[in-house]
Amino acid sequence: MKKPSDAQQNWSAEREKIIGLGERSLRKTYYPELQQKLDELERFRALLDQSNDCIFLLEAATLTFVDVNESACRQLGCSREEFISFPLGNFLPKEATARVENLVSSGPAQGWDQDTITTQMCKCSGEKLPVEITIRLVTFNKILYGVAVARDITERKRAEKALLENSRMLRDMELARQIQLSLLPTAPPKLPGVLLAGCCVPATHVGGDYYDYYERENGVVDMVIADVSGHSIGAALMTAEARSVLHAEVQSFSHTGDILASLNEILYNDLNQAELFITLFYVKYDTLTHTLTYSNAGHVSPLLTRNSGATCLKLDAEGLILGVKKGVSFEEKQLRMEKGDLLFLYTDGVTESRNSAGELFGLGRLCDLINARHAEPPQAIIDAVLEDVSAFTGTSALEDDVTMVAMKVV
Repeated sequence: MKKPSDAQQNWSAEREKIIGLGERSLRKTYYPELQQKLDELERFRALLDQSNDCIFLLEAATLTFVDVNESACRQLGCSREEFISFPLGNFLPKEATARVENLVSSGPAQGWDQDTITTQMCKCSGEKLPVEITIRLVTFNKILYGVAVARDITERKRAEKALLENSRMLRDMELARQIQLSLLPTAPPKLPGVLLAGCCVPATHVGGDYYDYYERENGVVDMVIADVSGHSIGAALMTAEARSVLHAEVQSFSHTGDILASLNEILYNDLNQAELFITLFYVKYDTLTHTLTYSNAGHVSPLLTRNSGATCLKLDAEGLILGVKKGVSFEEKQLRMEKGDLLFLYTDGVTESRNSAGELFGLGRLCDLINARHAEPPQAIIDAVLEDVSAFTGTSALEDDVTMVAMKVV
């Protein structure tokens, strides 16, 4: 039989455990476990504070902040106290706040408990921060909360904008390429006593290179090679305009200098407004008299190789670039061509092509090649130049269009 004193002794022992007395107290039994839980909680809190994302705990019923991590305070420039004193709507646009309200009010009933919103959060300074917010509903002690994770997407938005601009630029460049190629002649005219050939190889960044032939009466043919500044659809459109004007002016003028002067007057305003200019070399050849007449508007000088001696001669005439000034006159020069003579017109994309070391192809290499092959047909010479330029540049992309026109007296 238990004595009353036994019950009292048992109660005293339990009491000592509860209040922390004695070697086997409850306090000493559970304190290490409680301390471990607190340490784990502190580590978890430190982990949240080290996150680059803004993390918020919201009371779903009121959409007020219960807690935020250190990253949210740092990125939005607000203290924890400031967050807790304002509702979510103070930091989000109306549309985004409505999305969160809809999630809270309708989500659980419809079987969905999270949403992702791309929006902007308002900093305490008033600045806007582009973010992607993922919010999930959770329940603690029968109270509904929202855990929101907001990620700064400033760099992503910047990259998306750059990608969009690049995509637009590529579309514009492709359109410019199509315009440019559509302006080129399909084949050179066939005239007795002369062979003609031409080509234009657009660079990665399409420019405004252009060449054309205009066949006149009585065995006369005009040739033009031009380079519009810039690498854009604007340059391509200006090339189209110049071509259209030239077709009309060829019928109105017989002198090459007059053609360029008229072309400059007509195009000046458009070139000036577009901040573009055109270099252009214009040639007229009479197959009956073998007279070559030419004028230059700031273009690179064509090369003439005489059959009598394989030496490159540079042809030039005084003339300003088109689109720089109104009321400009252009010098007109003449020379007589002999059988076997070769005239080679080109744009600076040929001589300024670079290899991987940054070295220019240069005029010297071009002259050496033309001198060595001057006896060949014009198309073969153009093909040889293209082959040499390609071999020289290797894997380096062309920085400018490569355009050539060759004429040989036969």
